[in-house]
Amino acid sequence: MVAGLTKKTLLILALGVVILLAVATRFEDRDVGIALIAGYSLFSLNYIILARIYAGLVQVSQTGVTTPAMKSWLLIGSGIKFLGLIASLYALIVLWKLPGLYIAVGSLLSLILLTSLLVMTYLKSFGSSQA
Repeated sequence: MVAGLTKKTLLILALGVVILLAVATRFEDRDVGIALIAGYSLFSLNYIILARIYAGLVQVSQTGVTTPAMKSWLLIGSGIKFLGLIASLYALIVLWKLPGLYIAVGSLLSLILLTSLLVMTYLKSFGSSQA
């Protein structure tokens, strides 16, 4: 997992937004486009927060030194991530009545793009270590 935002990550995220905007213009119902973008944004943000938490865990495991502030940050960050995701999905589906299927499709696109980025980065580093 990449610790934070890199240029490649930003390009992949921008590519996904452009793809979803193009797809959203095909639908007559505006809620479908909003649901696609909301699902994509929500799970992209989830990925970024997870990457930051992962970076903190790697730092602690490499150095073996942890501070109370680091423990608190990891606990609060994890709590915000999970509770924020649940609250956001509740607001999108129940309160604003956006179609859940299209939220899932947007999040699936985010998953596919970001996972392909991770796989390509891993294969590139694996290939360079073999040479």
